[in-house]
Amino acid sequence: MDLQAELDFPEFKERVEQFCAIYCPPEQEFELDRNPVYPEALHQAMASSGLLSHCLPKALGGSDGTLVELCMINEILARHSMSATNILFINGICAALMAMAGSPEQQETYVKGIAEGRLKFSFALTEPNAGSDAAGIQASATADSEGYRINGTKLYTTGADVADYILTAVRTDSEGKASRSVSLFIVPTASEGLSIAPLDKIAGNDVASCQVEYRNVTVPTSARLGEENAGWSTLMLGGGLERLSVAACCIGAAQASLDEVLEHVKHRKQFGQPVGQFQAVQHQIADMATRLEAMNLLTYSAARKLQAGRPAVREISMAKVFAAEGAHEIITYGMRLLGAKAYLSETAMPRRMRESFLAMYAGGTPEIQRNLIARDLGL
Repeated sequence: MDLQAELDFPEFKERVEQFCAIYCPPEQEFELDRNPVYPEALHQAMASSGLLSHCLPKALGGSDGTLVELCMINEILARHSMSATNILFINGICAALMAMAGSPEQQETYVKGIAEGRLKFSFALTEPNAGSDAAGIQASATADSEGYRINGTKLYTTGADVADYILTAVRTDSEGKASRSVSLFIVPTASEGLSIAPLDKIAGNDVASCQVEYRNVTVPTSARLGEENAGWSTLMLGGGLERLSVAACCIGAAQASLDEVLEHVKHRKQFGQPVGQFQAVQHQIADMATRLEAMNLLTYSAARKLQAGRPAVREISMAKVFAAEGAHEIITYGMRLLGAKAYLSETAMPRRMRESFLAMYAGGTPEIQRNLIARDLGL
């Protein structure tokens, strides 16, 4: 990365921080957690500000942003609002995949629609019997005279209840391996035969995760993203972006937790002195800060490597598993150091604790990440 790009980052970060100060106030996050309603105003503000489309090509309404900048946006948003990161994550991944693999017509219609905030997307991959094993998807699309007929069930399809379209991964060849039999389709949520039911989560219900049923849902051939049976490589690219985004969000949530704890231990007094003066407390905070720094280094190193066009499967999986487990650990420390205060709902820490579990699953479980790392090491 060149020096000028490095020098531009402080200004870029400040712009994202200013956005969060205006559109992601703490009281909004508390309210969305208690009374989950899709944050439409936040979505539109992200589109208007350019954050939603920053990393898309300029020709499609973006700013040609880099992967490092994508991580920075996710990190800063996650310090303030997991709602904002969910909006960016869902729509951003779909837009990126369509920008990479879509036809000019699809890019013009859908990618620009996302960038401008006119369209909302959701992404359907996981199924009741295909989670960590993405190659085990059974939802199918069968070609007919009208195009394709889609059947199957998808789970954890976040944002489907408010989306205009669902980017759906299905099998178009029931006999072949996943790498040669998966296709992606852009499915309108208004389609006949499509039903969507939100699932109750322990956090983040303002951006609902849904079960989606496809019952003879008909789409035209023009709804297919890329060539038939060629969707697996696009999914793999999306998986890398997803894991990087999750890792960056973990950094943001962990940093916010550390900041809250530091403020608390500097002012909370026990036995005649601030609790931050006790060595046992200092050592826990030192461990939190050390883990956070390592999360940061792993994530941005992986982003720079992928940005440079080099293979980075191992590094991305290392960053994702280390950051997901690290954020959970840091937030757990934070809960303990805040004491009984953290057991009440007056701080953001209990919500962060609930939110931190999502990072364990999104983009693949820790066990799957370790499998990918071991495979890349030749095992």
